[in-house]
Amino acid sequence: MSDLNLHFARNCAEFCVEFFQKLAAGGIKENIIFSPFSVQSCVALAFAGAQGDTANEIATVLKFTSNSVSEVAKTFEYVLENYKNSELLKIANKICVQQGKAIKPEYANLVKTHFQAETEELDFNENETSAASINDWVEQKTAGKITELVSADCFDSMTRIVLLNALHFKGYWAKKFDKSQTIKDDFWISSEESVQLEYMTQKSKFGYGYFDNLNCTALEMPYENSDLSMFVLLPGERDGLKNLAEQLKEVNLVDLAAKMHQEEVAVKFPKFTVSYQTELSDILKRMGTKRMFTDTAEFGNMLESPEDLHVSKVLHKACIEVNEEGTEAAAATGIIMMTRMMLLPTQFIADHPFLYMIWNKRNILFAGAFVNAPDS
Repeated sequence: MSDLNLHFARNCAEFCVEFFQKLAAGGIKENIIFSPFSVQSCVALAFAGAQGDTANEIATVLKFTSNSVSEVAKTFEYVLENYKNSELLKIANKICVQQGKAIKPEYANLVKTHFQAETEELDFNENETSAASINDWVEQKTAGKITELVSADCFDSMTRIVLLNALHFKGYWAKKFDKSQTIKDDFWISSEESVQLEYMTQKSKFGYGYFDNLNCTALEMPYENSDLSMFVLLPGERDGLKNLAEQLKEVNLVDLAAKMHQEEVAVKFPKFTVSYQTELSDILKRMGTKRMFTDTAEFGNMLESPEDLHVSKVLHKACIEVNEEGTEAAAATGIIMMTRMMLLPTQFIADHPFLYMIWNKRNILFAGAFVNAPDS
């Protein structure tokens, strides 16, 4: 991996931690699943058409490698090319533009070449038809896992461009759990309150680490025929998740992965299904990308005919299912742009709130916090 892509990976890890902290700012009261890579990819499509202070602000907050459009585009292209023929991970980008409005050839060529983005004209005045078309594309690209990302009231006569990213992951554990060994036990949602969950169990060699400075243990469970794995950070205390999230600001997740070692571990890990959706405009503003949401936004590199574009909504939806066989996860992000207008084995018992990621030790595709009984 080149220095540029390593730099990108480290920056992505920083973005993931900061983004999670903003998501959980009011306290982590519900299970969270999101895709940092999907959010970054979708905003990168906007960045590719941005100028001036708007572009600089996006590059800084999204932790891109620089404010050079071509350099940033190449870092995303590296990931897309790496998984282009993957059976486990599918990534798709799309740009929908208002019928009769032409995209600048330079922008169209850049997003097609580096982001592998397809383009389509839609008549956003026909808002129900447009919403159905976009939702059909998202549902197809996420194998039916993400539906209804957008609604008809997202669009009107002022809508000019919709930027879309979709991810779908389905991986089987390299070391599967035996269903006959699945048990029910307590999951501690606080220091004194618990709920009953189903736990998968096995004893095998996994990547394992204990980080005294973070007061947490880490487990890495790889997926077969892939460089992808689930990376789990378990606080040492039942109510230690908030402190762990804070302390992660002082380290880089890429560095933590380098300190893991293979060890025989007795694993007890919950089965769960979680879905989550949110509108990200407020979070991105709090992180510092304010200009792209205002009338002073500079997106002059997108459309042939000059229009004062700004971002009106950033929609994100994600889901994950973890069971004895493996993991299936999906996410979609949409940006809507308007014109003005023996010894005892080492144990890893995940019986209280924890953080988890699906990644390749570099690019974090999905991240979440498991804190309570899963969705039924």
